[in-house]
Amino acid sequence: MTAPITDPYKLVGARIADKYTIEAVIDRGGYGLVYRAFHEILGVPVALKFYTGLSQAPPDKQQELHDRFAQEGGLLSSLSTRSASIVQARDIGTLVTEDGIKMPYLVLEWLEGESLERLLHNKESPARGRKHSWMEAFYLLDGVARALAVAHAANVAHRDIKPGNFFVLGNDLSSGVMLKLLDFGIAKVMPADKGVTQGALSEFTPMYGAPEQFDRQHGATGPWTDVFGFALVMLEVLRGGQRVFGGKEFMALAIACQDPNNRPTPRALGIETSDAVEAVFAKALAVKVADRYEHMAAFWNALGVALEVRDFLPVVADGRGVGVEARAGASLRGRVADVSLRAPALAAAGVSASGSGLGGSSGSGSRSSALRDLPPSTSGSGPATGGDGADIFTRSSPPSRAKGRRTGLVVGGVVAGLVAVAAVVVVMMLPGRGGPGEPAAGLPAAGAMVGGTPSPAATPVVTAEPVSRCPEGMAFIAGGKFFMGSDSVDSAALMRFSRPAHQQTVGDFCMDLREVTAGEYAVCSDKGECKRAFRDAFWPMGKSEKKKAWEESRAAYSVLCNDGQPGRESHPANCVTWEQADEYCRNHGKRLPREAEWEFAARGSDGRRFPWGDDPPGPRQLNGCGKECVAWRATAKLPEQKPLYEVDDGHLGTAPVGSFPAGKTQAGLLDMVGNVFEWTADDFKVYPDAPADTMTPPEGAKVMRGGAFNSTVADHAEPALRFPQDATAHIHAVGFRCAAEPK
Repeated sequence: MTAPITDPYKLVGARIADKYTIEAVIDRGGYGLVYRAFHEILGVPVALKFYTGLSQAPPDKQQELHDRFAQEGGLLSSLSTRSASIVQARDIGTLVTEDGIKMPYLVLEWLEGESLERLLHNKESPARGRKHSWMEAFYLLDGVARALAVAHAANVAHRDIKPGNFFVLGNDLSSGVMLKLLDFGIAKVMPADKGVTQGALSEFTPMYGAPEQFDRQHGATGPWTDVFGFALVMLEVLRGGQRVFGGKEFMALAIACQDPNNRPTPRALGIETSDAVEAVFAKALAVKVADRYEHMAAFWNALGVALEVRDFLPVVADGRGVGVEARAGASLRGRVADVSLRAPALAAAGVSASGSGLGGSSGSGSRSSALRDLPPSTSGSGPATGGDGADIFTRSSPPSRAKGRRTGLVVGGVVAGLVAVAAVVVVMMLPGRGGPGEPAAGLPAAGAMVGGTPSPAATPVVTAEPVSRCPEGMAFIAGGKFFMGSDSVDSAALMRFSRPAHQQTVGDFCMDLREVTAGEYAVCSDKGECKRAFRDAFWPMGKSEKKKAWEESRAAYSVLCNDGQPGRESHPANCVTWEQADEYCRNHGKRLPREAEWEFAARGSDGRRFPWGDDPPGPRQLNGCGKECVAWRATAKLPEQKPLYEVDDGHLGTAPVGSFPAGKTQAGLLDMVGNVFEWTADDFKVYPDAPADTMTPPEGAKVMRGGAFNSTVADHAEPALRFPQDATAHIHAVGFRCAAEPK
């Protein structure tokens, strides 16, 4: 049973701006809250999306972030005025709480129905398993296809096209039903300047990711990336919900997506079609972006012709961006800049040649090409929904004033956009193409939607994206104050070293988005720069432990060491000592994170219990001990333990890094809890003013943090949890990530 979402600011029942009465909190993310509200003047329900992260930013950044939030609202409003198939933005404002906390908010339309994801895959859905004809699928998706073409015409790429971001106004895929396109919170604007292709961190859903999102050697991301995802969604509709790229393993999805000899065209999937339609999908699903349709208008027009759709009206652009056909010598591919919408002071800042989007893409150190853009996401399914196709846009709704009406929530970018809710499109200005103060064509003014309908012709002031302060694959963490440790009395024994909570201040630092992988560590050891990882598990035998039991446990756990194990290159490096972890980081110009930095990065300043918030840990947020863990322990003849959650999460031991995007931190860091504990730089010391009964830690022990794949209790997911570990131990459940000083 899903735990209720808390209302930390006690807004339920309050009236905002003298017209919005808040009725219930609907969703929560790292930097935002979404409420259902009632518009007292118009008498209709609306969704209010609050940006709660503004107060966490440095004071000198807050006005900039506030303006960016307003510009995001302007962008969404501008797009939604051009297409009824894009979720509508209604208003924008700022709330100041009694405590003086300033929270900007967007007012979005409230939609009733289900996401396409749920209709295709939910066991109770009447549409689940029902295959559709070509004409049925074409007419069903025609509206959202044209909406996406409108976005491309405005030089905006969505980059997370999936069934979870198509909302169906109804509860069935019946004839004439309307779909809405959601989640422009992670969209990107492509400036018209030629001569550069930049990359930025991206959040995308691996099951619907395009080759360039997995590996930038195929080209930059852009409108053509949306074409690829849209083609996959259409094939899924045709097949009654059977995904083109099934499974959850990131590496398997990356390999399948990039295989030039095995393209998922209709005939390859057993769908009967004409030569013309087969050719259209072969082009839409090409591996290289240079071989693919440049934008949605080109793809949809070609498909309409190939299907010989009666009375088909070609998609026509509005003249400010992409046209119906590509203009000679003006290819978008040579002039697109993928610019992140996220706030650099609050998220993984940094523009990377191998990254693409929101929430984390490139990892640290050397890696195989398939690992360059690991998703956090995807929000989400990823990004907006987590990495497993779960949908957050159609949860049970609170009591509605419109009695008897079945209601589901959808707001554009409610969760994936929560991480980037402060974001606005920041255009990369190029030499000779205008300065920071000049407008970007086709964008709305920052405040154009306040108090009325924005003018589509209005343009915001844009500034150059700041140079990343952190190396590729790292997040910038703005320093601040927080309460380190815990005052919990519910788990006194487990949390004994974590007491008491005490205020700490940390400076700015950089942190790896993901744990160092076994493959990355192997590259270092193969070069002779790092000692090779151990292939057996070792920890000092306890005083009360019997030698035979200790040896049997070591033998059982040693099979879970990842070095030299085929297929585990993307899993975290484990079975390494503290010295080996420290050596690896130093060889890459980094260092192990200090203990206070690790906890601050994992939880921030707001007192949350877990990295993602206060909701209890489950199989979407972390790799812990599920049914598979219990079964394996029985087979290995290890002591019986109860699982953390009553499902099989698919991983007997470690999982590929970044496999649990729903558990990411406010700054987009992945696997801070679960998968493997992580070494930190510090010697283990008891906190000042610790309870008198606190045990004395072993001499020379180092601090490890973060829980592991064999964690069986929720407390292991608390960032405050700390354990002493012998520095010479090399354990199956301990790995590391690196930190660095910002530039």
